[in-house]
Amino acid sequence: MKRGHWILLASIVAALVGFATSRWQSAAPVVTATHGSSLLPELEWMRHELNLTEEQFAKAAELHLAYRPTCEALCNRVMASSDGIKRLVDGGSQVTPELATALREHAALHVECQTAMLTHLYKTAAQLSPEQAKNYLDAMLPHVIAMEMEPGAH
Repeated sequence: MKRGHWILLASIVAALVGFATSRWQSAAPVVTATHGSSLLPELEWMRHELNLTEEQFAKAAELHLAYRPTCEALCNRVMASSDGIKRLVDGGSQVTPELATALREHAALHVECQTAMLTHLYKTAAQLSPEQAKNYLDAMLPHVIAMEMEPGAH
């Protein structure tokens, strides 16, 4: 029985070490890998299209990583709201008070999402030169205004 306890204890310790190691590696975001490539591929277009300096790219990455949890939470809420509306529409043949309420809440959620995204874009643009900021906003604003962003892509 003692041997079984040691095996169990060793398994638990190994699991905890593995968990702690994976959390530590994911909690410390590294922006640049070897040879100037990014560990944030969704931002690579900015580096190349806007000709960012390493300092600008690092700041954009920092803002991106800070905004990511907000973005993911909002995207999840939008998807859940859309699913709720779909269920109400699929289950009915008219606009019920419940559906009207769901539609109003969904619209308000879109406003919240667009406001958060625009705030993030303007913070990012403030880190760029005036020409870079204009090009960045020209590329990004149409997508935010039209709500064409895919969850997790921003």
